[in-house]
Amino acid sequence: MILLFLSNFFQTSGPRAGFLTIPAFLTIPATVMVFVLPVLLVSCSGPEPQTLEAQVAGLLEQNEHEQALELLGDAGGDHPGAEELRVQVHLAYANYLTHEADHLAMGARMATALRHYRRVAELDPGHTQALTHIELIEGIYEQMGRDIPEGIAE
Repeated sequence: MILLFLSNFFQTSGPRAGFLTIPAFLTIPATVMVFVLPVLLVSCSGPEPQTLEAQVAGLLEQNEHEQALELLGDAGGDHPGAEELRVQVHLAYANYLTHEADHLAMGARMATALRHYRRVAELDPGHTQALTHIELIEGIYEQMGRDIPEGIAE
């Protein structure tokens, strides 16, 4: 609506007091301004590339932990802050498996969660939450008389 008004405002072809006069051959038809200008503005402004941190955060919000780990693996060790992101992703995945995932497959989930907590402890040896959960899960396996799963998440 504003574009239509401005188009009519600038299409003045004769002298009028208080209005800007532009020769008719330089005017832009209202239909061009209404339909083409927004398309040009949108096409010229592409999406800004997301940082690795933002991509990882987006994947974690969707509980896409394995994809976040793959993304971090593709980024390599040269990205600043990659190790801290790995700690966050492994911890988020382990917490998800421990507290939020489907309870029907708890045995398989706990073994996977234990491996991720171990990865967090390996990357950050003083991480108290990871160490507490490792002790808790291993204690549950011992109380059940089952072998404690081995290994660390990739």
